[in-house]
Amino acid sequence: MSGPANVISIDAIRDFVPAVALLQEELKAVISALQIEMQRALSWIEQDRPRYWQVQLKRAFDRVAETRTALTTCQMRTVAGRRPSCIEEKEAFSAAKRRLEYCQEQIEVVKRWGVKLRHEADEFRGRIAGCQRLAESDLTKALALLARIIESLEKYSDTFEAPTVVPPEEPSGTGGG
Repeated sequence: MSGPANVISIDAIRDFVPAVALLQEELKAVISALQIEMQRALSWIEQDRPRYWQVQLKRAFDRVAETRTALTTCQMRTVAGRRPSCIEEKEAFSAAKRRLEYCQEQIEVVKRWGVKLRHEADEFRGRIAGCQRLAESDLTKALALLARIIESLEKYSDTFEAPTVVPPEEPSGTGGG
């Protein structure tokens, strides 16, 4: 230390201890909540979305097959010696193929986002490690240090109890009268 301590109130230090303890608990809770949200996002992008788009892809393949069959059936029909235009079936088949392509694209998009999110999650873990150390170790040490400081100051102040001053008695025989 570079100079004398100018402690005015031990009670102020005592009052500071619960604030540090509260900070520690709130910091731990926030870190935990952030980690849960990060894990939830990872789970969503790495597990939920791939399953969803695989189901959608299967449905899209089925829809392409259905509309292709409907279009082929329509094209094979003849009405009064003429072939129908099958416009609705062609549009349905085109829409089904577009949906299939979209589902395939989304599977690739989800894979890319999974890699990107995993990288960001690793970066996040690295950045939050300092806050975790603060919450789990540094603040615990600070609380222990404050307890020792309070104990030392109390011992120090007990050695310098203010002397009891007894007021001098006035002489009884002198009167002012």
